[in-house]
Amino acid sequence: MLCVLLAACGAARQAIEEQAEVEAEQPASANLNNALAECRNAFPDQIAQAVARTACVIKATELVRPLLPFPDLLDRENALRKSLAEQVQAGTMSLLERNIQIQKLHAQLLEEERSRPPPTPAASGKPPLAVMQWRQSNPEGCGRLGGDSASCY
Repeated sequence: MLCVLLAACGAARQAIEEQAEVEAEQPASANLNNALAECRNAFPDQIAQAVARTACVIKATELVRPLLPFPDLLDRENALRKSLAEQVQAGTMSLLERNIQIQKLHAQLLEEERSRPPPTPAASGKPPLAVMQWRQSNPEGCGRLGGDSASCY
C-alpha cells in the first residue's frame, strides 16, 4: 500500500514539474489565465463593468490570436462577447444568459476547429499553453448559476 502511495505521489510531482516546465518555456504574456485574472481583478462587477471587463478580456485574448491555427474563430467569439457585454450592462440580458451563449458558441467553435484540416503540418504538434487555456475555457459549467470561475470569461 505504501509503495502505491509513493508511486502516486511521484507521478503527481512529475506532472506538476512538467507543467511548470511548460509554463517556464512560455513567455509570461502567453499565459492567458494570468491576463484574464487581471481583468477579473480590475473589473470585478460583471454587470456594471461588463463592457470594460469585456474590452480587457478581448485585449487579453489577442495574445492567443497569432498562436491559433484559425484566428477567425476567436474573432467570432470576441464579437459575440462584445455584443453580449453591451446587453448585460444595459440590463437587457442577464449575466446567466450571456454565459450560456458564450459557452454554446465556444463549444461550437472548438468543434469547428477540430473539423478543419490543419493549415500546416506543424500545426498538428503540441499547442502553446495560451492556446490550450483558450480551448479549455468556457466549459459547460459556465452556463450555470455560479459559473464565474477562472475558466469562464
